[in-house]
Amino acid sequence: MSDILRDIRTALRTLRRAPAFALLTMATIALGIGATTAVFSMVHGVLLQRLPYANGDRLVRIMQPSARGTDEGFSVPEIEDYRAQIPGFAAVAEYHSMAFQLYGRGEPQRVQTGVVSDAFFRMLGVQPLLGRLFRPGEDAVGAPPVVVLSYRYWQERLGGDPTVIGTTFTMNDRIHTVIGVLPPLPTYPDANDIWMPAGACPFRSAPAMMHMRDGRMLEGFALLEPGVTLDGVNGQLALLDARLHAAYPGAYPADAKLGIAATSLHDELTRSSRPLLYMLLATAAFVLLVAGANFANLLLARQLRRAPEIALRLALGSGNRQLFRQLLVESLCITLPGALFGILIAAGGLGLLRAQAARVTPRAAEITLDPIVLAAALGVALVVGIGAALVPFLRARPSLGVALRAGSVATTITRADRRGRDMLVAAQVAVAFALLIGAGLMTRSLVTLERADGGYTASGVLSARVDLDWTRYNAGTLVQQFTDHLLERLRGQPGVVAAAVASDFPLNDAQPAAQPFQIDGLPTTAGGPAPRSDFTGVSPGYFTAMGIPLLRGRAFTRADRDTFNVPVVIAHRLAVSYWHGRDPIGTRITTDGGKHWGTVIGVVGDVRQNALATDTTDEVYIPFAIAQTSDVRVLVRTLGQPQHFAPRLRAAVRELDDRQPVVAVQTLDELRGARLAEPRVTTMLLLAFAVLALVITAGGLAGVVSNVVSQRVNEIGIRVALGAQPGRVLWLVVREGMTTVGVGLAVGIAGALPGTRLIARLLYATTPTDPLTYVVVITTLLAIAVLACVLPARRALQVDPAHALRAR
Repeated sequence: MSDILRDIRTALRTLRRAPAFALLTMATIALGIGATTAVFSMVHGVLLQRLPYANGDRLVRIMQPSARGTDEGFSVPEIEDYRAQIPGFAAVAEYHSMAFQLYGRGEPQRVQTGVVSDAFFRMLGVQPLLGRLFRPGEDAVGAPPVVVLSYRYWQERLGGDPTVIGTTFTMNDRIHTVIGVLPPLPTYPDANDIWMPAGACPFRSAPAMMHMRDGRMLEGFALLEPGVTLDGVNGQLALLDARLHAAYPGAYPADAKLGIAATSLHDELTRSSRPLLYMLLATAAFVLLVAGANFANLLLARQLRRAPEIALRLALGSGNRQLFRQLLVESLCITLPGALFGILIAAGGLGLLRAQAARVTPRAAEITLDPIVLAAALGVALVVGIGAALVPFLRARPSLGVALRAGSVATTITRADRRGRDMLVAAQVAVAFALLIGAGLMTRSLVTLERADGGYTASGVLSARVDLDWTRYNAGTLVQQFTDHLLERLRGQPGVVAAAVASDFPLNDAQPAAQPFQIDGLPTTAGGPAPRSDFTGVSPGYFTAMGIPLLRGRAFTRADRDTFNVPVVIAHRLAVSYWHGRDPIGTRITTDGGKHWGTVIGVVGDVRQNALATDTTDEVYIPFAIAQTSDVRVLVRTLGQPQHFAPRLRAAVRELDDRQPVVAVQTLDELRGARLAEPRVTTMLLLAFAVLALVITAGGLAGVVSNVVSQRVNEIGIRVALGAQPGRVLWLVVREGMTTVGVGLAVGIAGALPGTRLIARLLYATTPTDPLTYVVVITTLLAIAVLACVLPARRALQVDPAHALRAR
């Protein structure tokens, strides 16, 4: 122990005499380990850590995929079949989510409600924070209505009231009793405010829905029996699925190609975030590789300068073991404090990481610097430190006599040492180049996506959701009266350019639901698919409010309420795709085989209804008065700032119905920004890592060149004394440094060209070989490399030649 303490004191004295080296290498390690620790905390919290459920390893989600590539869900009879006929399931629970109006807690609220079987939380192994959870039988139709609150809703809307258990409120015209509060859990399957048993949902418990085998509105979850594998239960599901298809052919049409599959709940929870997190982990590993190469290069340059000292130690009797211990202690005196600073850097950015991760995963709250993450960070520091201490023992060393005769300043680097140093520098440049190219392509893609034309004018428009209480607005005439009166009030407000209601609008995060239709007089091409399109109900003034141009014909008016011959407006792309040059105005379409027809009265511009990164959408617009929905979307275009109109919109709704909540009040610009959040997060993180790699590379390159130049001070002095021009000497140093950088760039380009194809699917209107990105990155790296080479060389040229010569 005394020897180790002596080695520590010696190491600290040695590093104190070289503060620039100590600070540079420590910063390099801190940045590398900080980046790696931050990303590993995300990967560990989201992908590697067990689910926060007692039975997490045995939980599965059941899905019924179709030819459309989506999960079609399940009906009540199907859930009962799986519960009764799959021996590998210890329990089966249904789930769906709906929005209801809640009264009795101050202002009327629209609450997202998870509707589940009574065994749902027992199956998960969840214990309540307060009160109790659902008991067996409470999901039966007619059972006393009870609810459980989510932790987030209890905290944010009820202030964490500990006396909430036993209180009541009105929902769906029934009095519901609060029986429990859930602990903090992932917001999965949805971000529900409250939970209710299945029998209390008026839609699911309707007699028709209870017995309709193809009325698929439910999701299925199950708990495997102990010892049962996922493959085994999938085999049981396949057998039952074949029996059901044979017994009920009408509920399983052949063209739908309905299947059945069970997947791990852990995989399902992490499915959307897994590609991003793996990409970030690989990126952070590259940053750590750059930092490790940089540290090794700086250490190698320093140890070359210390060759006489090491030779003297060996001559005085130090063995390889003592020498290795001394070098190891010196190395760890850098890497361990660097790791601690890196952990502090990661801890400082943890809140930002959670906020960004919440956009792509429901497990963001589980991202922490727990003991496993901290141990991994310290383990990396130890590995890097031990590896660096081994560097002198991996290179051929000159004889003691040669090393002792060499002066400290005049020490020359061997060809093997130079080759090793240049390889490390080239590797840093190559990896930094690859990271910068990836980040550059993502940035260019994001800029292009930000500028994408959605087909409408987002600025100046306020949107809101008015989901009418279905128990009070249970007829189409009542919905129409409400929307008519609301629009009258809104259009009469000062500063309002246009106001409209619709069943949906662009980027509203609704699920695409294209329907097939037929065109009168234009039969479908033999063997070709029938025309398909989204159908959206809109009121008069919608196209003006949204800024969608009218290309031909006319828009809707208040007189367009003929349910027998429905007027419709189609998108331009739809007209080009299916009317084949014929004027669509005046033609008719049908979705039910000719029982009802719609006449095309206008053609409007195309819009990106579902996502900015996708192509424009085929759209058929029908009058809202005919295609009514109680889930009303309100759109108001104003002359001033649209967000300032929000209080007046709420007041207008309150004047008509003081029990009707208004939610999702946001401008279309805000909505567009929210839809761009995920690519922004990905790009920002990749860019941050790439810039970090660039900073480490630049610092390491400057440090290595500075060491090389310091070793050549006497050579530079001789050249200047013999009449060499400073510019030529400067060019000599820069040329040698840039040769190594050029090799690194060549390797980086060779690796980046195939590597960037891995992120091609993340790019929007940007090719993996985008010339502008490559030119900008190469220019940036060359400029930084030139600067890193010039500055040390200029400092060396300022040394007095006589002083340099005397140093021999």
